[in-house]
Amino acid sequence: MDEVELQGGFVNVVVRRGDVVLRQPGPAFVHELLRHLDGWPGAPRFLGMDQGRERLSFIDGYVAWERPWKDGVTTPGALQSVGRLVREFHDLTAGTTLAGEHEVVCHNDLSPKNTVYTDDGSRAIAFIDWDIAAPGPRIHDLAFICWQYADLGTIDHVVPQWNALLTGYGPTNLDNLIPTILWWQSQAADGIDTEANAGNPAMQRLQDLGVPNDIRRKRDWVQLNGTALAAGLSV
Repeated sequence: MDEVELQGGFVNVVVRRGDVVLRQPGPAFVHELLRHLDGWPGAPRFLGMDQGRERLSFIDGYVAWERPWKDGVTTPGALQSVGRLVREFHDLTAGTTLAGEHEVVCHNDLSPKNTVYTDDGSRAIAFIDWDIAAPGPRIHDLAFICWQYADLGTIDHVVPQWNALLTGYGPTNLDNLIPTILWWQSQAADGIDTEANAGNPAMQRLQDLGVPNDIRRKRDWVQLNGTALAAGLSV
């Protein structure tokens, strides 16, 4: 059966062969995590190795890997479905050996490009690309989705999106939401620059596209408006 390259593999080449995805292997921890999540429809199943590549089950649907996204992606219903999915896998990992002394296992790279939606984009059904998943606090993933799934720039626009995401997730401590968003944005921008300057070609492409500077502009906006953003939360 022929292999078809999947769109969106900016760092690694990802191909599909029938109902199987073949890609560069992730860490052993991620394989263990996916085995733990086997049976939960929100993540691909780890199917073993094939000539040095990992085999994952293919999840059919729409992946918002580039803009413009389908209109459904930013609707309240879609954003709530993202929050619900995050809650589900957080609760599935809480108290496990995978989480260790931390609250849960975090995905650490949740964004529309790593989300499988229904074909119209109106409901998130799964997350993909778990390569940097690791034990951590719930707020890490919540801060990340508030950054990645909302169109930062206008308070009146962002606050309803954040409320939809966080309502979908349900009750939790949000005291450190704004500081954690700022931390993530600094980590991301500085990390791209560091890796690019060290010769990483994928990070050099991101640097050439101006991604680190765009992240810093968004960080500045969150920092400037953090008090108003936090005050607008209704969850």
